Amino acid sequence: MASTKIVYLDQNKWIDLLRAEKSGEDSPSLAAGAALRQAVAAGRAVVPLSAGHYLETWHRSNWESRHALARLMRDISQFSTLAPIQSVQRWEMDLALVDYLGFAANQMVSETIRDRILGRGVDHAFASPTGRLRLVESVAARGVPEREELEPSSEFMDLLERVRSLPNDAYEWWSLAGNENDSMIHDDWETRGQHRIGDSYAEQERALSAHLVENPEKKGKLDYFIATQDLIGLSEDIHEAAKSVGITDLDVLGRLVEMGGPEAGKGFLHSMPSVAVRYDARRLKHRNAQWPWQQHDHIDLASLSVALPYADIVVTERQWAHLFKVAKLDRRFETRVISRLGDLPQYLTDC
Repeated sequence: MASTKIVYLDQNKWIDLLRAEKSGEDSPSLAAGAALRQAVAAGRAVVPLSAGHYLETWHRSNWESRHALARLMRDISQFSTLAPIQSVQRWEMDLALVDYLGFAANQMVSETIRDRILGRGVDHAFASPTGRLRLVESVAARGVPEREELEPSSEFMDLLERVRSLPNDAYEWWSLAGNENDSMIHDDWETRGQHRIGDSYAEQERALSAHLVENPEKKGKLDYFIATQDLIGLSEDIHEAAKSVGITDLDVLGRLVEMGGPEAGKGFLHSMPSVAVRYDARRLKHRNAQWPWQQHDHIDLASLSVALPYADIVVTERQWAHLFKVAKLDRRFETRVISRLGDLPQYLTDC
């Protein structure tokens, strides 16, 4: 894999590829798709899917449209997948406690994170033995929150294992494409939970943006506020990672205070690549009132926070490409970040 480039496409870029191939007319996007297929076939590139691709593809209620997009993704990705953000930031946390905060590791890490980023299939994309499926007492509905998550029964796992053993990657195909002649909208089966989560996330970010507009003097403390939010959000990971090296949360906090308090906290976040991407993207977007927060921003950041540090080429929408370059994250991670599919072939020739 050392000579194979990881190429990540945002969901909207997959859709652009599909449109270009359907039209059949000469276009930069059609040329990009052909170049991408050639690079994959030659083993020069791998184009993994993220959990976000699985979630967003099922949002297409028209099954023919959904299957057309899924076929394109299947053919080019060959079901290669990226590990999800929750796994990656935990791996990074383990390293940050040692490399940034200077705590002694209990054991050597034999694999780099990049070695663990790529895998195959939906189970890897969601870091779950049940793939994209989660069992809960009841799904969220009409303002009633989702109830407690349930452990899958042995009978359910046996059934899932039988489905996995079906020929022609039937399990993988269904996980990405869903059923034929089916909108994938059913009672007691929430297939659009990301919309609910994304709406809530965007609402919180818009409230912060409005607060900054009303209180412009607070923009000077925005970076520290977002850093504090992120550290609080990482508290469970910090607890688990600290425990794994024989220390406590208070040891971590004490070390950050010794190293400079707030500035050390920002440094700690930046020492974890996926966390750094999310942190910098949020703080920079909040500084530009022309870019309102949208529902899809939540899943975009979750996916791009993994792709940007660990892929070789990232093709994303103009907004994110601009923010990543302003933060110089493309230089830090030596990742080619572009927003136009038409630019892709020239970089694939280097593969």
